Amino acid sequence: MMTDRATVLHHFLYHAERTPTEIALVDPGSRLSYRELDRRSDAIASFLRKKGVGKGDLVPLLCDRTHRFVAAILGVMKSGAAYIPVDVRYPLQRQQRILSQSGAAFALAACAEPPRDAAFCLHAIDDLQDVEDAPGVLPSSQDLAYVIFTSGTTGNPKGVMVEHHAFNRVVVAHNDNLGVTSDSRSTLMAGTGFDVAQLEVASMLIAGGTLILPDEETRLDPDRLLRFFADQCLSHAFVPTALVPAITARPQPKELALTHVYTAGEKLTPPPTEHLPYQLVDCYGPAEATIFATIHRVPGSQVDDRPAIGRPMAGSDIFLLDEHLDPVPDGETGEIFIGGDNLARGYLHNEPLTREKFIIHPQWRQRLYRSGDLARCLPDGRLQFLGRLDDQVKIRGNRVELAEVEEALNAQPGVREAVVLVASTETGGEHQLLAFIVPDDTQPVAESELRRGLMDTLPDYMAPAAILRLDALPLNANGKTDKPALLQKYHRLIGSTDNGVSERAPEEVYATRIEADLADAWERALGHRRFGRNDRFFDVGGHSLLAARLMQDVRERLSVQVWIRDLFEYDTIASLAGLLEERRGEGRPRTSLDRERIHPLREDAALPDELAFSPWASPDTLTHPRHILLTGVTGFVGAHLLSDLLATTDACVHCPVRARSGTDPWRRLEDTLARYGITLSEAERERIEVYRGDLAEPRLGLTATHYEQLAGQVDVIYHSASAVNFIQPYSYMKRDNVQGLLELLNFAAAVRTKPLILLSTISVYSWGHLHTRKRVMFESDDIDQNLEAVITDIGYVRSKWVMEKIADQAAERGLPLMTFRLGYATYHSGRGVCADYQWWGRLVKTCVTHQSIPDLAALREGLTSVDYMTAAIAHISRNPEGLGHKFNLIHEGDNNLTLKEFFRRLEEHFGYRFRALPYAQWKAQWEHDDKAPLYPLLSLFNDIMYEDQSTVELYQNTYLWDCRNTKHFLRDSGIEEPVFAREELESYLSYLGVPIPQGEAVD
Repeated sequence: MMTDRATVLHHFLYHAERTPTEIALVDPGSRLSYRELDRRSDAIASFLRKKGVGKGDLVPLLCDRTHRFVAAILGVMKSGAAYIPVDVRYPLQRQQRILSQSGAAFALAACAEPPRDAAFCLHAIDDLQDVEDAPGVLPSSQDLAYVIFTSGTTGNPKGVMVEHHAFNRVVVAHNDNLGVTSDSRSTLMAGTGFDVAQLEVASMLIAGGTLILPDEETRLDPDRLLRFFADQCLSHAFVPTALVPAITARPQPKELALTHVYTAGEKLTPPPTEHLPYQLVDCYGPAEATIFATIHRVPGSQVDDRPAIGRPMAGSDIFLLDEHLDPVPDGETGEIFIGGDNLARGYLHNEPLTREKFIIHPQWRQRLYRSGDLARCLPDGRLQFLGRLDDQVKIRGNRVELAEVEEALNAQPGVREAVVLVASTETGGEHQLLAFIVPDDTQPVAESELRRGLMDTLPDYMAPAAILRLDALPLNANGKTDKPALLQKYHRLIGSTDNGVSERAPEEVYATRIEADLADAWERALGHRRFGRNDRFFDVGGHSLLAARLMQDVRERLSVQVWIRDLFEYDTIASLAGLLEERRGEGRPRTSLDRERIHPLREDAALPDELAFSPWASPDTLTHPRHILLTGVTGFVGAHLLSDLLATTDACVHCPVRARSGTDPWRRLEDTLARYGITLSEAERERIEVYRGDLAEPRLGLTATHYEQLAGQVDVIYHSASAVNFIQPYSYMKRDNVQGLLELLNFAAAVRTKPLILLSTISVYSWGHLHTRKRVMFESDDIDQNLEAVITDIGYVRSKWVMEKIADQAAERGLPLMTFRLGYATYHSGRGVCADYQWWGRLVKTCVTHQSIPDLAALREGLTSVDYMTAAIAHISRNPEGLGHKFNLIHEGDNNLTLKEFFRRLEEHFGYRFRALPYAQWKAQWEHDDKAPLYPLLSLFNDIMYEDQSTVELYQNTYLWDCRNTKHFLRDSGIEEPVFAREELESYLSYLGVPIPQGEAVD
């Protein structure tokens, strides 16, 4: 019976004495019993002792995956020293760096073919003779067992010092978890310099089992590997994460005796597992926590497709902490900190780095390792791995997690594996995303389909600049995805015709000169020529910023009037060229965009004849709802409305979130809440149900059973979801906004009628004042009178007008309806947070940079705060008397600030000085700077919409909006309009990252 002070070596010696003839190890050229392995390791230990090696010393092993590696490990342990595995396949420079850092006088060549011209002293273990020698002093549990070198951020490898007690404890726990016994047969698959290889070896030696080593060709070939597992009657096997999708997708040999396959090293996207005759186990742990810190029995994508890493193992403690080292609330994202007795001693000869990464928690006084990995706790207690802190990059000013893009890619049909990397563009040093995928041969999919699928769940700034198809992901010596090799492959493929990643597509014959000119413009914008005349701009790497850049280039170089919106409706070179030829043929540039024809817009606003609502007479379900359906919960307004509904009701809130299979809708919500600083209690979280859905799909994208169940449960619907885009035309907005509402109205009528709380916008009034000549627009006024303006406004406004008209018709048929027309959710008055996509924050940053504002007359955007609007909605919607009314959630009187008044407020409070410049002069300061905050929204300022004016100019001298319904229903509620006080504006500016003048404010 082994004591707690036993080491891996003690266990091995026990089996060598008790079962000496049992086979310990089999490799392609050798078959060693425990006695033979014991004798060979004795020779190595004797040699080392004669060299003066003992406790406290380090012995580098230049090793390969043969019996020599295992014998050398045991030999070094018997000498009392610690070993440093150095994979012979490492680049020579890396080998030399490790050997230099070790401070050792020599290294052992534990490999079949030692290098002949090594720049360091080597002793080949094959040259050592068996000896009869007295055993030395065995290591204690507190001695160093090995030093494993991992990649450092500076490119210099760092040595992690692992002690015997931690090594032994983790291996014993691993064997217990996976049922390893003396009858077990398992692999040595990992590269020798990877810490998992140390576990593979020790797992069998501790148990008295047999270690089986596949050759290199077998190790990297999924089909041969499965056959190897079957032929060798293996009970356990390690498979690198990058190989798991291929291994599990292949037909499983009937002769397999496997009980467990375990993996580690990278994030695992759960594959289907129902057909596997063994348990797939995913292990997580940095080398600094001794190989594995958590274990997860993967249920498979058919049960749960979230990339979970399970629960702590072997006595490890896992904490999810924020930047202040405080625990994050359950369900929120935090950095993984690991505690417990399994932590490494630290980094070899690097005390500053040890102090930085191995901290003492200031309150708990516990030693913790700071992993740099992100995770959140799932409701069942498992940990969900979310990527690395250093995998968060800024793309066009937006924070992007590479793991989120990888998840979205992995969720696409036809993708077996995906890796996303960040690289700098050749010009300007901007970041761009590169995606590498291994296709699923059973479901071939075009890149254009992949991109469309990605854009269903990701904003366009997360779109990869290139998507490369590979037969397999390259692996490094440790069995992990070789990311430097992927980047090299990308640069190597550019300029070739391999893999469809050529710098130029097959030579394209363009029909006209204007097509050829457009192709040149596309190349300048996209940075490549991998497209043809019929490829869609947004399918070959285009996005909104590039769209603005492209159309400006086209306008200036081709001397033809174009608008950014054109590119969404004419998104190929062939179609766009046809449009521009037509415009040139007119002999003069048009002064405004095409109007949306009134009749089709009215037709879209017509409710289907078959839609009917049963009588509703249940005011209690409105005042005290038990179940609420809330859409748009991942939006700025929707997330804050969720918080208010949870705070003011006891209802369970059902939240459909658009997320494809493989992506976690809860994570999308969690990211939104974290982004806007919204904290929910555990009790509130328990009242939230999040699930995948798509409002524009039949049954909201739900199963028939779930849809019927939900339709019978829900008491009231809050519709906050809306596609918001200032560039895309109405045809792009129609599906999400118009069709989405129609499907929601079907849901409102299903099983039993449910009231609808519709969030609309004051933009449905458009620039109607130019047509109606009215000064004030009342809440009860029919918005039909503004249609002449709406048909010339942006696509978003047109879609919102149609939505409100559809809802009104539903109300005429018996739908209980309240409509809230929202002003501009400028910020949260307490936290200063705002939505990144909003144009007002970009305007503020641009004006502060240039210390100027556009000289626009009485431009009112309906500025208010998101917390005022959502508090008002939550309060008013509880009152059944509000049904049938419209509510303008904006400010009245002097508190309804114009653009100039808003910036004057900033001058008064903070000492800014802004020059009011003529509009064209102000715009000229930034319209050619594609790094300017407003540049992606250039169309709002450039595109002529009506009477030779842009959208922004047309909102001058707009309506004053009546709010009497809102005021009446908020009476005595304590909910007051924000007044843009100094404190809230300061929080807003701070969130925007805008510099505030020091000591110059006048108040």
